[in-house]
This record gives sequence, C-alpha cells and structure tokens, in this order.
Amino acid sequence: MENGTDPVCKANEPPFSRNIIGSLDLTGIFLFAILTVMTLIANLVFVEEVFYIYRKTPSSKRTIFIWINAAAPVIATTSCIGMWIPRSTMFTDFTAAVFFAIVIHKFMLMMIKECGGQKLFLRRFANDRFKISTGPCCCCCLCLPYVHITRRTLFLLKLGTFQLAFLRPVLMFLSIVLWTNGNYNLSDLSPNGAAIWINCFVAVLTFIALWPIGIMFQQVRVLLNYKKIVPKFALYQFVLILSHLQAAIINILALLGVIPCAPPLASLARGAYMNQQLLIMEMFLITLISRVVYRKRYDDLELPECTDQETSDNKQNAKITLNGKVIEDGTQNV
Repeated sequence: MENGTDPVCKANEPPFSRNIIGSLDLTGIFLFAILTVMTLIANLVFVEEVFYIYRKTPSSKRTIFIWINAAAPVIATTSCIGMWIPRSTMFTDFTAAVFFAIVIHKFMLMMIKECGGQKLFLRRFANDRFKISTGPCCCCCLCLPYVHITRRTLFLLKLGTFQLAFLRPVLMFLSIVLWTNGNYNLSDLSPNGAAIWINCFVAVLTFIALWPIGIMFQQVRVLLNYKKIVPKFALYQFVLILSHLQAAIINILALLGVIPCAPPLASLARGAYMNQQLLIMEMFLITLISRVVYRKRYDDLELPECTDQETSDNKQNAKITLNGKVIEDGTQNV
C-alpha cells in the first residue's frame, strides 16, 4: 500500500506506544536505548549539580541557579517521554514550554542577583541608561532613545519576562481544554482554527519577554564578564533556539509534506519524533556544558564594588554613639 493511501497517513495521528515499539528494528532499539541512557545521565548530572549548588552557592541564588540548570534536563526528559509515547507529545511539549517560560524570568532575576541585588544594581547604574534598541524586537530601531535606569524601568523589565511565565501556562491550559473539545488541532492552521491564533499570541508574548533579557544583558555584560555571563547567556540562547525554533521549522516541514509519512508515523508525528530525538542529544550536551559553566564557588566571586560597599556599611554599623561618645570596634574614644 502506498504511503499516500495508508490509513495512518490519512488519519495523521500519532501511533500508540506499542505500535512504535513493535515497528523498531535492531538499529531503532539501539537508538532508543542510547537516547534513554543519555536522558538518564543528563538527569543524574543535574541532581549532582543541585547538591553542588546547595553546598557552594549563597542561599539567595540557589533557587535561581537550580531553575536555570534544570531547563536542559527537563526538556530532554519530556522529549524522551514523547519519543516512547508519541500520543503524549502535545502534553510533553506544553510542559517543556511552560517550564522554559519560567526559566526566562529566572534568567532575568539571575543577572540582577549577580550584580548584588536590585538595590546595588540601581545604585551602581544610577547614572547610566538602558539601550533598548536590542533584539529580538528592536535591534534595527537604532533611533530609539536610551532610557534612564530607575526602579520603575527595572520593574518594567522584570514584568516583561514575568508576563510570559504567567500567561503561557494559562494559554497552554486553554489549548488543552479546546483540544478535548476538538477545537485545537496543530495540523489545522486555518483562520477558523484555534491553534494558529494561540500560537501567534504565544509567539508575540515570547518576543516581548526576550526583549528585556537582551536589554539587561547588554547592560551587565562587561560588569559580569568574569562571572561567565556570556557563556551562560549563550547556553540560554541555545536552549531557546533548539526547543522553539528547531521545533517550529520541523513542524512546518511536516505540514508541508517535506517530511513524508512513514507508517506507523504520520507526517506530523514523524516530525515530532525527529525533533524529540534531536532535542535529547542537544540537551544532553548542554547539560554537560552547563555543569562546567556554573561550576564555581560563588562566595569567592563578589563584585569588587560590592565588597567596597559592604566594608563601608560594616564600618558605619560598627560606630555606636553612647552618651555623646563614639565607640568603634569595642573601644571608647575619650
């Protein structure tokens, strides 16, 4: 039977896991085993990194670093589940997308924390301005003015990333509700379908969230260079591109029929299947690289300006006035 007339290709639905496992040859079994082992190793590396972060990282930064380091293992895990159970692909993709939306916000908070927190950040850059003509929204708008760095502009930048972390789970929940009612179908890109509108809205929200990240990175890149902010930002960008842009390109190719149907996998299911296998390998490598990049004793990496400020504050706090006399370091000056 030709692929074009195969019932699987006409239905364009993912197969059950028993069908995909039953169709594997020796090479396919070996590939599944290798990818599953890579996922397990990525999770074990992440667990070891969590223990390291708890031992070596200040408590104010632990949660943020754990969230950011968890992005690649979580995407690898959801991709592995989707590979073994093709019909769960929509839910695993939604889970990974929601998790990474939160990671985007956490990355913004990390850059502020690495500068000593919001108060020290505002004090340090009190006389500077944000360059807002950055990607992905306004990289070509060089005529845009610079914006003063104030508590209000910093709040707006954090709000720009927080809106995606808040709205994306809401939109994913709405998509699942519509899917149960038959109104959401990834293969239906007509104006009458809900998928095209929800996906376009999510894309707009994502671009809005990425804009503050670019603005903040341009501001702190030189200051945090010795804290490896450039490779950290590069890893974050790789995860973003691979988990979003790569998936979008493969899905479009599947919808256009460039990726043909190969029973028991229809075109869309085969595209998702390929994307999941690529993501497992890519996230495995990113997990290993992240372990090296974030492997630092952060208590030894305080900014020189922060240290000077803390020394000044400590000296100020050490001065105690008693009956008009000043006691400093426990000695009364008379």
